[in-house]
Amino acid sequence: MKLSSALSFSLLLATAQEAIAFTPSSSLATQKKTQKIPSFSISPLLASSSDVEESTDDRRGFLTKVLGGAAATGIVANGISVQGPSPYMPPVNSLNDKLIVITGGNTGLGLESAKRLATAGATIVLTSRSVEKGERAVQSVKDYVMEQTGQANDNIYTLPLDLCNLESVKSFPEKLKNSPAFQNRQSIDVLMNNAGVMAVPDLQITQDGYEKTFQSNHLGHFALTAGLEPLLNPNGSRVVNVSSMAHLIASKGLDMENLNGEKDYQPWNAYGLSKLENILFTKELQKRADEAGKKITAVALHPGAVRTDLPRYIVGEDKFVSMQDAQPSAADILKLLPAFYFTKSVDRGASTQIYLSAFQGGSEENVKGKFFFNMKDMKLNPAALDMEKAKDLWKVSEDMAGIKFNL
Repeated sequence: MKLSSALSFSLLLATAQEAIAFTPSSSLATQKKTQKIPSFSISPLLASSSDVEESTDDRRGFLTKVLGGAAATGIVANGISVQGPSPYMPPVNSLNDKLIVITGGNTGLGLESAKRLATAGATIVLTSRSVEKGERAVQSVKDYVMEQTGQANDNIYTLPLDLCNLESVKSFPEKLKNSPAFQNRQSIDVLMNNAGVMAVPDLQITQDGYEKTFQSNHLGHFALTAGLEPLLNPNGSRVVNVSSMAHLIASKGLDMENLNGEKDYQPWNAYGLSKLENILFTKELQKRADEAGKKITAVALHPGAVRTDLPRYIVGEDKFVSMQDAQPSAADILKLLPAFYFTKSVDRGASTQIYLSAFQGGSEENVKGKFFFNMKDMKLNPAALDMEKAKDLWKVSEDMAGIKFNL
C-alpha cells in the first residue's frame, strides 16, 4: 500500500484530534459531534477571580486548547525523534569511481539506496530474486537519476540472487564477474547486505534445510560476503550490514543450539536474533580483516522502524501484496495508523546506509566494526559485544554454508 505524505499527515491529524476530543464517558459519535472536553474538577482550578462570569463553554474551549497544544507539542517532538535527521544525499559525482552491490535492491530501503547512490555517480548492481522485478528497479533508478540531475547514469545493473538458496549465493560472484558491471572494473567498493525478512509468522524451512529468517538475514549474507571478499577493492572497501535495534530482543545473547528454531520458534525472537547475528558477524569480520591486514571496513546499522516492513505484518502478507494495487479498507488504514506515526519514511530510513556506503562517518578507524543509527555511532549492549559468540557463530556459519571464509 502506498500512501502519500499528505495523506499520512491527514490521517495523523485526524487521530490527534480524536485523541484530544476523547473522554471516557462519551461515545465516539458524541466526541465527533461536540469536539469538546468536559469540565472536570480541574476546570475551576484554572479559573481566576475574574473568570467567575466566564461561560462553561469558554472554559471548556480554553481547556481544549491547552490540552490540544500539549498533545500537538508531544506529537511534533516525538515525530522528530522517530523520523531522525533529514535524508542524506551524497553529492553528485562524488561516487563516480565506485561500484556498489546492494542485496534486495529492487524495493524499499535497497531501492532507495540504489537511487541516491546512483545519483552520486556510483555503478550499482542491485540483486533481486525476480529478474523482472530487478529490471523494473533498474529503470526506476535510471529515471530517478535523470529527474534529479538531468544526467543519465547507465551503469545500473541487476543480477538474480536468492539468499534462501545457497547454490544461488555461491554462484553469484562468478555471475558478477561476467556481468557488464565488471567490464571496466576489477573490484567492489561497497557490499551492502540489505535484504531480509521480518517476523515470519511460522517456522519455514528453506530448501537448504535452514530456518528462513536465519538464512535470509544472516547465513545467506555470510556466504555471499565470503564469496565476494576476493573481489573487494584491496585499496579500501566497506561491507555495510543492515541490522536493527531489534537485536535488543535477544538481550540474553545467542543460543547456539537454537539458531534454526530447533528448540523453539517465535517470529519476533527469530528476527531479533538474526539482527544480533548481523552485528556479531560485523564485529568478527572486522577483527579478522584487521588481523589479515585487509583494508575492509565492516559496519552495521539500524535504519529505524521504516514503512517498508511493518505494514505487511500488521495487515497480513497476502493482503499487503494485494493492497499494492487496490484501495485499502478503512479497517486496514486504522491498523496502519501507528505505523505511519511511529515509523520513518523510506527516504529517511535509508539515510544511514547511504551515508555509510558513501564513505562517510569520518576516518575508517572511526567506522570499523561500529553500529550506527541516524548517521551516528551508537553503544551496544553486552550481547552484541560478545566476541566469543561472534567467533562461534562464524564457525557454525561456515559449517552450515559448507564454505571456508578465510581472509
